[in-house]
Amino acid sequence: MTALRTATTHRPTARPDVATAAHGARWITASVVVVGVVNYGYALLLTRLLDVGSYAVFAAGAGLLLSAVTVARVTIPWVLAQALARAGSDAERSDATRFAIITSTGAGFVAAGIVAGVAIGFAGPATTLALALTTFCCYVTSVPVGRLQGEERMRTLSLLGVAEVVLKTMIGVALVLVLGLSDTGALAAFGVALLPFLLWWPALRRGAGRAWQSASANRDLWRRAFGIARVQGLVALMVAIDVVLVTVLPADRAAAASYQSSVTLSRVPLFVASAVSIAFFPALSRRLVDSSLSASAVRMYVIASLPLAVTVATAPAAVLTTIFPAGYSMMSALIAFTAITGFALGTINLIVTFFQAADDYACARHQVVGLVGYTLSLLAGWQIGGVRGMAIGGAVGGVGALALLVHRLVRSRGTAPLSRMPLLEPLLLAGVLVLLHPYPLAWLIAATVIGLRTVERFLRRTNAHGPAEEPPVELTTHQSGTAMIHASAEHSKVRTSGTEVRPGRLLVDAVWRESPRPAGDAALRRALPLARDNQVEGRLARAYPRQLADVVAEVETANELFRENLGEVTDRLRAAGIPTVLIKRGRENGHACGDFDLVVPDGRWQAACDVLQGWYVARSTYWLERSTKVLLEPRRGPSVHLHTGVSWFGVPVMSTRRLFDRACPDGGAWLAPHPADELRIWLAHGLFQNLSLDLSELVALRDLLLPDLVEDARREAAREGWLTGCARALVVADEAIRELDRGTPIRLPVPLPATASLRVGAEHALHLLRNGRTTVAAREAALRVPLVVAKSRGRFA
Repeated sequence: MTALRTATTHRPTARPDVATAAHGARWITASVVVVGVVNYGYALLLTRLLDVGSYAVFAAGAGLLLSAVTVARVTIPWVLAQALARAGSDAERSDATRFAIITSTGAGFVAAGIVAGVAIGFAGPATTLALALTTFCCYVTSVPVGRLQGEERMRTLSLLGVAEVVLKTMIGVALVLVLGLSDTGALAAFGVALLPFLLWWPALRRGAGRAWQSASANRDLWRRAFGIARVQGLVALMVAIDVVLVTVLPADRAAAASYQSSVTLSRVPLFVASAVSIAFFPALSRRLVDSSLSASAVRMYVIASLPLAVTVATAPAAVLTTIFPAGYSMMSALIAFTAITGFALGTINLIVTFFQAADDYACARHQVVGLVGYTLSLLAGWQIGGVRGMAIGGAVGGVGALALLVHRLVRSRGTAPLSRMPLLEPLLLAGVLVLLHPYPLAWLIAATVIGLRTVERFLRRTNAHGPAEEPPVELTTHQSGTAMIHASAEHSKVRTSGTEVRPGRLLVDAVWRESPRPAGDAALRRALPLARDNQVEGRLARAYPRQLADVVAEVETANELFRENLGEVTDRLRAAGIPTVLIKRGRENGHACGDFDLVVPDGRWQAACDVLQGWYVARSTYWLERSTKVLLEPRRGPSVHLHTGVSWFGVPVMSTRRLFDRACPDGGAWLAPHPADELRIWLAHGLFQNLSLDLSELVALRDLLLPDLVEDARREAAREGWLTGCARALVVADEAIRELDRGTPIRLPVPLPATASLRVGAEHALHLLRNGRTTVAAREAALRVPLVVAKSRGRFA
């Protein structure tokens, strides 16, 4: 339990926003570095695997893809992330997710058509098709990217980015070398490598067409989408315009190549700013104009990027000529100016994030003025001094554009966001590097030490309590397009006194220990999402009936509809001579359940579906369970999951005949499982499907962990071929219940070890094989590893 308590203490949801965002920024930055290196290696490797003509097609296609998906990657994920960070209910989260799905799919089709129309001019039909499909995949997978960003699961997002680029390289090389697909295979790998993102596709509550129409017509989300696209598009245009100009203007090719290489080295601050922005954006969106968060983001950016910018700017010519070929000799005359531009652009990117997090898209006017000034400075510098003059003009124009946005930031928020910039040490280091500039070897040693020091400071763990965080300022409504904000007074009092109750502690006291402590509205609203995740929001609401009256009403309405639908379904089936067993009972008392689960006897499943025709209006199955479970949806109230037995993903765990033989009446037209069977159902649900036990399951298990029932459950699990897994789950459940009884904070839901799920899968598959059930044994073995990976992904966020 020591390890469990340690993990709980440091889980992201329990951290202050600053610590969580800083932690995420480090992961995203590391991911960006790895992705950049692997991408460069992939392009370099293809120069040897492809002939010149094929590589030219590949390079053109890769550039076209980058241009086509830029809008998707800076709009859809950011809109969804912001909406999820601010959402106060499941309905708002569902609306935002539906909106992201609609826009990504529609825009994906449009972008794929445009890409195909352009690509047909330089590529064959197969390559054009590969580019179109890859473009569509890029747009669709922006939905899981936005979900992970909005849920602040930056570690998962960064690891997925690394996995994508590694997978792309492996698949691309295989398609080129093994299948001989040349540039078509090299480009198709971009799309295939995106498919793992679909494992993180957000789950939606089933809704009618009206829910989708409402999401697509949501004016606020459309306003944010256009606002973010406008703001981010201007940043992207500013970043790319100098590289485009130096390419199209009549410059010496060696000078243009030197400029482009200088820009590549100098844009490191831009990557750092992007990583910090991605990580801090959800918290900034949730807390809007919180100066402590903005100041922490600026501090983190300056710590990492300013020393690197100074290092690049002071690089001696001897070092540059050693790294780059002789044709890039002009870099030493350009690098100082492009480094200033790179730092300015990175800072602009970060400041723009502050504005868009607060829905302040009027900053686009300042961006437009800055972009025009920056472009004119580039052209004026070109006219005066060629490529070197363009570099100087870019530095002047970039600093000018930055000054405009800083001025607007200070006017709207004061100097607080800039108050914690650590300038002393970077300025001293800059002085050292400038002094050592004439001595390449000494400069190189100093630059190495400074680089290590920068990495150490950037990776240093943020104080667990955050840097004097201010009370969050949250979005409550919109009026005439302007965000109305308010600060929670109760939260402020709690912050000041240092006695803020964590959501997990509040939930455990109210639900598990049934001794609710005094809590303000803000604290309860923070605990409510955790209660919903653990399917005990009704229990929490009943502990605070005045403050959570809306949740009490929601759960009571849902329970009434549950009882009505359960009674109607089971009455119909009993009248037709089909008995039923209600499994996974008990949640209806504390959860606004969307469905309930009934098992019918062997061979009666299709007949039961026929009996219920006319009661339900929609019927659906999941492809992995199409022969064992069906979802029947009525006009109103919870749906019914009709099962052939207790199984998961089509693999039976318990004997249906034995379940019915041991079942007993439950006060209605349905039967209840034997208590030992009910105990095993909860444990199997955690082991075979969820890899966790939520608080509602622990509440149910608490009353079932009696010696006689546990012994009976172990005997039955041995008969069914999963005794080891059952025993492991019993240990985890028993330890969690003991900790909860003692009032010790634990992670909720309580995770079951992935190794236990893998082991129980192997144990159960071997049991099925020994009993001649080869097909389902093969199914169990084939599905277990991918299912464990898919179900446990949230635990690495």
